[in-house]
Amino acid sequence: MDLESASQELYAGSPDDFVARRKELVAQARAAKDRPLATAIGALRRPTRSAWLVNLYAREAPDELSALLDLGAALQAAQQQLSGPELRRLSADRGKALSAATRRAVEIGRDHGYDAPEAARVEVTQTLQAALADPETGAQVRLGTLSQAQSYGGFGFALEPAGSPAAEGSAAPEPAVVSPVDGPPEVDRAAEQRARAEEHRLARERAEHQLGEAEEALAAAAEEARVATERADGLAERVEQLRSELAGAEEAETAARQDARAARRLVGEREVSLQEAREALAVL
Repeated sequence: MDLESASQELYAGSPDDFVARRKELVAQARAAKDRPLATAIGALRRPTRSAWLVNLYAREAPDELSALLDLGAALQAAQQQLSGPELRRLSADRGKALSAATRRAVEIGRDHGYDAPEAARVEVTQTLQAALADPETGAQVRLGTLSQAQSYGGFGFALEPAGSPAAEGSAAPEPAVVSPVDGPPEVDRAAEQRARAEEHRLARERAEHQLGEAEEALAAAAEEARVATERADGLAERVEQLRSELAGAEEAETAARQDARAARRLVGEREVSLQEAREALAVL
């Protein structure tokens, strides 16, 4: 058993069985004297229901997922090439594909006895949107080992919710016509571009700051989880040691009581012999 096989088994099963099975796998790793593996398995998080639905979709509909992620790659290429018509066409395809993928994931979940509420459906869509926009998230989704829903906060192509006008293929809004009284169009366009660039810069700075804070929080939480897991592992080993010592002490107690019973029997026999000797002496 290794971490990959243990992860695949845990995340393929129901979240209801996750904790119990994880405990069994940790015990197996400890029995094999593989403490790093036991620690790594113990750190695996139970998946939320929406993450589980995406994991099921990745396992039971891998071809559909691949087609969806290929569409994301095509969208990124269209954006890099500044191909507006192609980007609008692919955006419409993406909206339909996301809706279809979400329905399919919900259907698979229903086949496994779970009727997803609207909140879970939304998180499934958000996770698949993130997989479309971010190759790293897409690779994680392919593995089918998500523990929680994902979202995309980068600066890639826009992510309109499925069902929005852009996602359904509606034409992009026409640019506003500048009236002559508003000033020269060239000047207005340049000012507008500068304003948009500044807005984009500020938004990026805010996002980078938030990302830094999130990364720091994640690192702190991961360290806390590592320390807590190691402490739990240490306590588990101590419990096993104490149980072994207790078993040895119980065996020693049993042997000592047997020795005590034998000694008492010997004392009784010696007392009888002593009494007989006294009686024999009295007769003489």
